[in-house]
Amino acid sequence: MDFELSQKQQELRVRGVEAARPWRSHVDEWDRVDAAPYGAVAEAMAAAGLCGLTMPAKYGGVELTVVDYVVAVEALINTSQSWIVAEPTFGSTGPGPTIVLCAEDEATREKFLPDIISGRKACAIALTEPEHGSDLTALSTTATPDGDNYVINGSKRFITGSPANELYATFVRFGDEPGHRGIGAVIVEKGTAGMRLERGAQFSGTRGLPHGEVHFDNCVIPRENVVRGPGHFADLMMAFNMERIHNATLSLALAEAAFDVAVSYTSGRQAFGKPIIEFQATYHTLVEMRMAIDAHRLLTYRAASTSIDGRFPNARESTFAKLSGCTMLPKVTHHAMVLCGGDGTTLDHAAQRLHRDAMAALVAGGSPPVLKNALATQLFPDHKFRQ
Repeated sequence: MDFELSQKQQELRVRGVEAARPWRSHVDEWDRVDAAPYGAVAEAMAAAGLCGLTMPAKYGGVELTVVDYVVAVEALINTSQSWIVAEPTFGSTGPGPTIVLCAEDEATREKFLPDIISGRKACAIALTEPEHGSDLTALSTTATPDGDNYVINGSKRFITGSPANELYATFVRFGDEPGHRGIGAVIVEKGTAGMRLERGAQFSGTRGLPHGEVHFDNCVIPRENVVRGPGHFADLMMAFNMERIHNATLSLALAEAAFDVAVSYTSGRQAFGKPIIEFQATYHTLVEMRMAIDAHRLLTYRAASTSIDGRFPNARESTFAKLSGCTMLPKVTHHAMVLCGGDGTTLDHAAQRLHRDAMAALVAGGSPPVLKNALATQLFPDHKFRQ
C-alpha cells in the first residue's frame, strides 16, 4: 500500500498552497467583521483551476479522483486557515453538483452543471428546516404540481452559501407520502418570485462564511428544475458522502494548522530559562496532538480512496472519517489554545479562532450522534435503530 502522493498530486497540492496564500492575511479581518469577499475568492479559485475537480469533463469538470480533491482542499484550508477559501472548490465539486448529476433528465443536468462546475454559479444545499433539524425525513417544505410548473412552499435554515449563492438544491415533499418516500429535490434559482433569502443567525465560528435562510411562498419553478421526484431519497443522500469527505478534510487541515500554531508558539516562548516546548507537559501534549491528526489522516484518505467513478465515496468510510475529524479537531484546537497560554485566548491570536471554527465543524454536515446512528445501521444490519 503506497501512502506517497504522486507527482501530479504534489503539483496539485502546490497549486492549492499558492492559490490560498494571498488570502491568509485577510482571514482575521473576515472573522472580526463576519464578512468575506465571497465572489472574489470564487473567481480566484476558478482561475487557479480548482473548481469541478471530480466532475465529468462533459460538463466542464476536471475528472480527478476524490483523493486528489482531498489533497487540494487540505492545501487550501491549511494554508489559509479558513473554510472560506476552499468553499468554491467544495461548491463546484461537492453535494450540490453531485445531486444535479443524479437528475433524471439530461436537460436538467445541461441547464445547471456547466455553470456550477466552472464556479460561475454556486449551488447551496437547502435541507435543514426550522422545526425538524436532523430529522431529515420529516420535511414539511412542499412541491405541488401546477401544469408544467411546481409551486414550492416552506422554509430552510443553516444553508451554507445563503444569501450569496445563485442556486439552491432544495429538498421537498411531493404530495402526501410520509417519511423518506415522499421526498425529492428541486433547484430554485436566486431571484425567483416567491423566494426570500435572509442572512440568518451569526455563528461563533466560520465567521465570514454565509449561513443563511431561504423561505418559499408560492415560489414557482419549471418542471425541468426537478432533479428527482419522490422515491429516490437514498440516491440523493449519496451525494452527501462528498460533504463528509470535505468535512473530514477540513478537520484535518485545521488540526494541522492548530498544531503548527502550537509548535511555533511553544518553540519561541521562553519560561524558566528555556523554550516551553522543552517542558514534558508541553511536548507530551504535542505528541498526542500529532498522533490524533495522523490517525485521522489515515481514515480520511481511506474514505477518499473508496470512491466509485471518482465521485461517490463509500458511505460507511466517509461517515467514519467525518465522525473522526469532527471529534478530533476540537480537542486538538483546545490543546493548541491552552499551549499558547493567555495569548491563545485573545482575539488577536489564531488559536482561539481555530478553536471556534472547530466547534462549528463538530455539527456541520451531521453531528456525532447522527453519524453514530448512521454507522450503527451499517455495522449491525440485523437490528433496528429507529432514530
